[in-house]
Amino acid sequence: MEKINLALSVARDAKILEAAPDKMTVIYGKNHGGASLEGTVGTGHRYIVGDIELLEDHCIPFMLRFYAAGETEERLVYRFGLLPGVKTRVRFDLDYMDAHTIYTTRTPGMLKLVCHGHRITMDECVKIELGIEDAFHDIRVALSDFYLADEEPAEFPLPDIKLVDEFGQWKPKDWPGKVKSFEELESVVRANEGPVEYPEANWDKWGGYLGHKVKEGTGFFSTAKVDGRWYLTDPDGYSYFSHGVCLVGQMHSDARIDGLEKFCDWLPDRDGEYKDFYMEHTMQRTPYMPAEHQVSFGFGKANVYRVYGEKADEQWEKNYNHMLADLGLNTTGSHPTMGWSAKRYCEARGLDFNTFKVPSVPIPYVQQIGMMYPDTETRIYRDFPDVLSEEYKQNAIPFAEQLRPYREDPMLIGYFMRNEPEFNFIEDLVIADEVLYNPAQTACRAGLKAWLKERYETIDALNAAWGSSFASFDDFDKSIRDCSRISKACEKDLREYSVFLVREYVRIPAEACRTVDPNHLNLGLRWSKAYNADMCAGWEYCDVFSINCYSFDPSIDMDFAVKAGVDRPILIGEFHFGALDRGLPATGLKGVTNQIERAKAYRSFVEKTAEHPYGVGTHWFQWQDQFCLGRMDGENYQIGLIDVCTRPYPEMADAMKESAKVLYEVRRGNVPAYYEETEHIPMIGY
Repeated sequence: MEKINLALSVARDAKILEAAPDKMTVIYGKNHGGASLEGTVGTGHRYIVGDIELLEDHCIPFMLRFYAAGETEERLVYRFGLLPGVKTRVRFDLDYMDAHTIYTTRTPGMLKLVCHGHRITMDECVKIELGIEDAFHDIRVALSDFYLADEEPAEFPLPDIKLVDEFGQWKPKDWPGKVKSFEELESVVRANEGPVEYPEANWDKWGGYLGHKVKEGTGFFSTAKVDGRWYLTDPDGYSYFSHGVCLVGQMHSDARIDGLEKFCDWLPDRDGEYKDFYMEHTMQRTPYMPAEHQVSFGFGKANVYRVYGEKADEQWEKNYNHMLADLGLNTTGSHPTMGWSAKRYCEARGLDFNTFKVPSVPIPYVQQIGMMYPDTETRIYRDFPDVLSEEYKQNAIPFAEQLRPYREDPMLIGYFMRNEPEFNFIEDLVIADEVLYNPAQTACRAGLKAWLKERYETIDALNAAWGSSFASFDDFDKSIRDCSRISKACEKDLREYSVFLVREYVRIPAEACRTVDPNHLNLGLRWSKAYNADMCAGWEYCDVFSINCYSFDPSIDMDFAVKAGVDRPILIGEFHFGALDRGLPATGLKGVTNQIERAKAYRSFVEKTAEHPYGVGTHWFQWQDQFCLGRMDGENYQIGLIDVCTRPYPEMADAMKESAKVLYEVRRGNVPAYYEETEHIPMIGY
């Protein structure tokens, strides 16, 4: 262990109020402020460990920044969240500096930690700085007992305070609509009862628009392009805009409590009446991360059970279908996953999965295929597999088989093959660079080498074109870092080959899925963002191009995809806005000042998507607020359409209903999309 002297810290857009070797209080300036951790570079230790207390009443995204010589912007950053007013021990694993992962495992008290940016070695690093993401005011923080170590800390102590009330609500704050008693809870839950009826008389049973017949029906959802505009059509051929919400029915099953039990006013006996609302399992979020043991408790489910008892699951399903239809939502969005959901359903009822047909539901739905996207034992980078290997092709077969029980269900709009490939979080990533940097002798490396030989025939010709000095093509069997930086010609070639690899990444499983299920729409991969044209490759093997768009203006990402050559309807698989005025200490990935502004942002986003000639749907993320202490990975955002007690946010409910009234006429260009400037704040998300 080697102590870090906090008294040596150098402030940048920050004010150090007091500093001693073992503690420091600092006010980080709201515009990305920070203070250096001196003596942390080049020591050879693996971990930075210390205690942090956020001296505010809400969360904030912290940033551990890594700088290279001569660069004014950080090359890599660890972004993470902490609970307000909770002195928390943090540990930063410097092995993450190679950017091999975006996601990390949680330690008690810390919220989500993600890695963004490009790899940097400790030899290249000249400064490590702890600070904040942009905020709506300056942020006061206390640091203490920071040190460098080769081993993880043995303990992660937390204070004895209560942060969660018996209903799963954030205890330190009050707000309009906060439930204070069982009687209030019962009233809120029972208010959700009612029939499943769309509020618009000109919608058909699918939620399609009887005022616009696009084509003859196929019996399943399909697509059509008419006069330059893409449409989804329902099974009867009418225009269908997928107005939906994700994670319906989840009900805080992933409210993580291990290590945080002392923060809760109430947790029932693990073996008692509420035992079914606990979930204990070991999960591996990504194939390249270590497995992590987790314990969760379903506060939302417990709240419904308190009201309905043994009939809770059956009644809640009726309730949420009523609520969705009443709000003008005609789609239950992504998750739960297909194979997992169907197999779990069969196991619970003693049914044969191989002959199982999914039960009828009253509202159309989409799902994500359950088993992990086809993988290979050796990966190129993060979750990008060796797509040219026979192993990848063979693993696509059982992946696609999960669609089989759903083939004849007309209520299924389509399926997402996966969610947010992690390699896409690196802006301007050149996958061929990673093929060459990874020392493994992969099929992708062999394919690239053969491709270069075919293109240039001799190494002298390649060197002349690239301005390089390779001795032979066998040099491409060795690890090469950032090869595309050699020259513009080199980058052009490697990007061309990268596009081919990404296209294969999509094509192979997509064709396997089409073989198993020719009836339903392949909705793509829910890309995390559209900012790299190379990642749009393979769109032609999907029926719909899907992106998750955390922006106030969806047209920016949609226009990017179209300019990149995508000629498919575009579906927004996730978006949201959150505020701090109703019960949770973090806004999510887009922040606004209050619920009124949330509603305005919602209408503007949805209707602007409908107005776009390629926009065919928006799926809000998510149905219920996240758990205030963090879900499985630490997100704790106020992003629900309902709270933990199942109370709908009235401002959002009104906005959804108003958009539903005009969506289809906005789609046709007969009514202008709603737009009003929104008061927003920097996100509080991680």
